[in-house]
Amino acid sequence: MRLVSHYDKSRVARQFGRAAVGYAEHDHLQRQVLAQLLPYLRPQPGLLVDVGCGPAHHFQRLCQVSNHYIGIDLAPAMLAQAAQHLPPAQLMLADMEQLPLADGSVHSLFSNLAMQWGNDLSGLLAEWYRVLAPGGQLAASTVLAGSLWPLSECFTAVDGQPHTNRWYGFDEFALLAGRLPWQVECQELVITQEFATVAAMLRELKGVGANYTAREQQGLFSRTRMQRLYQALERHRNARGLLELQWRIGLVTGRKELEEN
Repeated sequence: MRLVSHYDKSRVARQFGRAAVGYAEHDHLQRQVLAQLLPYLRPQPGLLVDVGCGPAHHFQRLCQVSNHYIGIDLAPAMLAQAAQHLPPAQLMLADMEQLPLADGSVHSLFSNLAMQWGNDLSGLLAEWYRVLAPGGQLAASTVLAGSLWPLSECFTAVDGQPHTNRWYGFDEFALLAGRLPWQVECQELVITQEFATVAAMLRELKGVGANYTAREQQGLFSRTRMQRLYQALERHRNARGLLELQWRIGLVTGRKELEEN
């Protein structure tokens, strides 16, 4: 399997903390994927956990499928934003790879574009399987290899260095998801965003914390290198004169069996 990025979770939390206040102004991709995921959740009583909830702006829609919502996030600043419209008892600071929840206590597990920040996908999925109750439902999404094109290609062309994270390809993602004894399906979505300017594209990525990379920061781009990046991206305008940014998104949806074999 391909080597994927390994994250310093404290850095991840700080990065998303900086994006917390203005997150809702830039989370257009998150909202698009949310619309794809929600139809897979059926009304089911019991506990629903929203893993990687961020500011939890969509909690009302998730509450339509469950009578008990808890939002979980790694970034205290994100939970502070969520606390503006949710009581503290419904929010939990935790790492999604080590959930402070009892075995079989979750009836619905939802996670939108958070899985890619885990360091061990097999372990992450096993942890989610552990907390799911028999018959519990899962609906989650992640970023896959091939995302951030052509930005990633243009960054590399400027200085020969990778400036994006390394993610699993769809086949590897589906293989790992299918190893657990639950009944899930995986699918890949291709979503293309459009921007009028390079600055708008980079501003949106920064606005949701998606400009974080696993490798240590090596200083800001010089003005000359930024100009080269802008020039490289300008060559990718589409027929409508807009700059495209392509994402490959993996979905995993399904249920834990009522009785384990």
